[in-house]
Amino acid sequence: MKIFFAALFAGLLVITHAWAEQEVKHRYNVQGYVLDENNKGLVNQQVKIFKGRILLEMGKTNSEGFYSLKFKLRDSDNQQILKLSVGAHEADLRVAFETDDFNTSKVHEANFVDGKFIEGALTQFRFPTWIYPIIGLIAISFLAIKLERRRKKKIQQHKNKLSGRQSVSSHHAKKKRRKKH
Repeated sequence: MKIFFAALFAGLLVITHAWAEQEVKHRYNVQGYVLDENNKGLVNQQVKIFKGRILLEMGKTNSEGFYSLKFKLRDSDNQQILKLSVGAHEADLRVAFETDDFNTSKVHEANFVDGKFIEGALTQFRFPTWIYPIIGLIAISFLAIKLERRRKKKIQQHKNKLSGRQSVSSHHAKKKRRKKH
């Protein structure tokens, strides 16, 4: 009888350990905007997120077309594909998170603009965020060119000033020589 209870207890420990491995640990948030062709928010659009055929979460867009779906995932869900559905439009989202980070809530930006899926955050002007580093590089390049031209102009002015001084000083030297003779 003691052996039976010991085996039962050991079996329960193994099962609970396996169950704990599949415990829901990761907070995940899919959020974004649902906009029309004029970049205006679509109100009360139903948004759903599925893992296979299982509905994980659903919600509606607010007055600006914004939605936020919060749910939890397991370690085994990492790199899986979720299906995002907004009305007649659907998109696939690949789940990505650090499996050893349980404290940080992962935010996945997913937007629909005029029925087209755009992954990543939209700015207040509705530009994808990757556009800003490009604009920054263009601005820095423009500024560098402008500053280089200015530097060259100052160098040239300095050279002209020096050559002007030399010609004036050589002119004075010639006058002094004439007076001595």
